Amino acid sequence: MNEETERSLIARFQAGDQGAYGELFDALHRRVLYMALQILRHEDAALDAAQEVFLRAFEELPHWRGEARISTWLYRTALNVCFERIRAEERQRRLRDHAPDTELALSPEHAVSDSEILSAIDKAVKTLPPRQRAIFVLKQYNEMRFTEIAALLDITEGGAKASYHKALLALRERLRDVAPEARQSGKGMPVGADMDDGAQHAE
Repeated sequence: MNEETERSLIARFQAGDQGAYGELFDALHRRVLYMALQILRHEDAALDAAQEVFLRAFEELPHWRGEARISTWLYRTALNVCFERIRAEERQRRLRDHAPDTELALSPEHAVSDSEILSAIDKAVKTLPPRQRAIFVLKQYNEMRFTEIAALLDITEGGAKASYHKALLALRERLRDVAPEARQSGKGMPVGADMDDGAQHAE
């Protein structure tokens, strides 16, 4: 959906056309849900987060002045909602017994299936701090440029690159004993392959 269409739908909604909100929802919900799913790594949590985002949008749109694109606002709000849920999840986790750190420390000789590798990656991504997780997901799964990520999160491009690099290092450390031969060949572990030049030296 282009910016002109977005503005037209918002104007219609503000004029009382409730169907315009439905058109915005249909056009943008899938991308918001996909982003939430990649960050939260759980379908029900992602659906709840997307619903929360569009509830906030419904409340915001009557006062919308168009300083930014509504799609950009939705993605930024989705990230904030995901951050809120991750922090809440972390608080709950502290109240429960933690799984031992050796949970994923499998022997290199252990035969690990593709599904086990993907499960290990999923668990490892969940251990990343909220911002690192978001930047990793936006770069790796949504194929966004660092300039786009920086604008979305209101940080510098160098900061986005540095956080991405830290996420890569953390994931590699967490997964170092999970089917190392598969990780080295890139099987099931799509991290670091498209690191921009100079990203490893970003501060």
